[in-house]
Amino acid sequence: MCGLCGLLGEDVHWTDPLGDELPRRRERLRRIAAINKVLAPFRLKVEDFQGVSYLLLGATGKQELATGLEQLWLRAEGLIGRPLDPLDSQLLDQLERQA
Repeated sequence: MCGLCGLLGEDVHWTDPLGDELPRRRERLRRIAAINKVLAPFRLKVEDFQGVSYLLLGATGKQELATGLEQLWLRAEGLIGRPLDPLDSQLLDQLERQA
């Protein structure tokens, strides 16, 4: 698929609210904020890209585009060069201390 076609087709996630666009956008931004809390210890950051994809930013300036959470984790692992387990007990303890 070309990049333009990927932008035109909206990939609705099962957790996205149906109906009104504003709550859906707000939920997406809430999800991105939560993802950024998990990725911060790995010096990674995620931004919204056109409301349909995630732009993953690495500490060295590398960027990856992902269309869903599964793809996002795979791309993040590629940028940090090791497995990334968002349910790792040490990571969860760190996130709990920050809350």
